[in-house]
Amino acid sequence: MMRFYFSVFATFIMLFTTTAQKSDFHQTFETLEKGKDITKLQNGKFTAWGKSTWTVSEKKGKGNRASDKFASSDGTMNATLVVYKNLEVGATYEFRVAVKITNAKGNAKKTNYSVKASSGKKGNIHKYGEVKLVEPGENNWKLHRFEFTVIEGREKVALQVYRWAEGVILNIDDFQLIKK
Repeated sequence: MMRFYFSVFATFIMLFTTTAQKSDFHQTFETLEKGKDITKLQNGKFTAWGKSTWTVSEKKGKGNRASDKFASSDGTMNATLVVYKNLEVGATYEFRVAVKITNAKGNAKKTNYSVKASSGKKGNIHKYGEVKLVEPGENNWKLHRFEFTVIEGREKVALQVYRWAEGVILNIDDFQLIKK
């Protein structure tokens, strides 16, 4: 009888673990030191395009979901933060990131930004998903998410957040890629 219960238990555990989602990348910034340049983390997780710098900000309860830490761009024009991942062909992933714009000083046009996943180089880009926000306002966290399935020849994927306006701060939190 004990073997029967053990078998049922083992089967349940196996089913549970095979259907669970796996996070391929998740950064909440909570464990990082305030002021740390996130493009200089071990393993080279984040890359900045252009001349923008990205550092860990700490403000009690002001991160996404009332966390204390998040990453912030400087005010350089065309701030872009990117994570490159080599993904499995045929697999479906969900990209999630929380974004908040600050320092726009009431100028709604300066709050525009985009979140996207793509593969390829200029002139030969495949967009897996993109969210463009036009005048979303400032000082409010917005969680963005979309799913995509990786196609052959497009396994190297760039996950990115972009803001064009000079002087405006782009804040990100809960940057995550989940394999479904």
